[in-house]
Amino acid sequence: MCLRRLRARALAAGLVILLCSCGQKAQQAALTQSLPDSPPDPFLQTLDEQDYIAHALGGIDGHSYTNSLEALWRSYEGGARLFEADIHLTSDGKAVLVHGFAKNDYLKRIGEQYYPKESLEEGGEYLPSFDEFMAFEIQGQYQPLDFSMLADFIRAHNDMYVLVDIWAQDYDGTKKTYTAICEACGYDAQVLDHLIAGGHTKEMIYAVENVYSFKHLNLYYSDEIIDDSFTTDDFIAFCSDRGIESYSIADDSFTADLFERLREGGLISYVFTVNDPERARVLLACGVDAVGSDFIRE
Repeated sequence: MCLRRLRARALAAGLVILLCSCGQKAQQAALTQSLPDSPPDPFLQTLDEQDYIAHALGGIDGHSYTNSLEALWRSYEGGARLFEADIHLTSDGKAVLVHGFAKNDYLKRIGEQYYPKESLEEGGEYLPSFDEFMAFEIQGQYQPLDFSMLADFIRAHNDMYVLVDIWAQDYDGTKKTYTAICEACGYDAQVLDHLIAGGHTKEMIYAVENVYSFKHLNLYYSDEIIDDSFTTDDFIAFCSDRGIESYSIADDSFTADLFERLREGGLISYVFTVNDPERARVLLACGVDAVGSDFIRE
């Protein structure tokens, strides 16, 4: 269950107990009447109902990291409402869904047939244009997505939320990528309020904030940000100061003690990437809010 909802329920229960124990039933009745029921927060409600995040829009036919239209549909129809998507820019600055354009991404995630032989032989990296990328068939069979297509899907399915991963970038690269994301959907709040935006460093968070006031912010917990000069306590304080509601962390960096410290700091937790059902059950039993997975369905 979402940490904020747990805290709210605990606070409400504690208030009722306190009022009753003091014999102040009249005050309790007055308080109840003065506090009308507010509608549940849609995001927190979704988080309460979902244990898993479809990593890279979810695996399909044994393939992971496709970030493809077919993977998105397969995961959504399978019950997923929380998604993680990798987003990068093409050579002409368009936001597309792809883990990256490094050689390893072509060979393992996009499909080897799209990596130019001359770049492979020369050892260089190949960055396609928007038209080139959209003409690909991921793994030879799946439809690639640009952000405008994902935005259309979100508009049509407003019960879903997408955690954006643009990997570690500097301030300028982060600002450029998020600007392209916002421009692709026309700065539509109906779309952007369903994104969980963020990054891996403080500078990335500053860049995100200078592009758009995203409703949901996330910060990746790793040694990219944690060191002797920026401790876990500093991480919690920074998140509190910037209105960051959640963190994501690699499973091999997750520990029970660290989780407890971050939970006490009020942060929602996402752990990636877990495809072993038993390991996922352990994490969820510990209280992790959502586990990122390629193949585990709800």
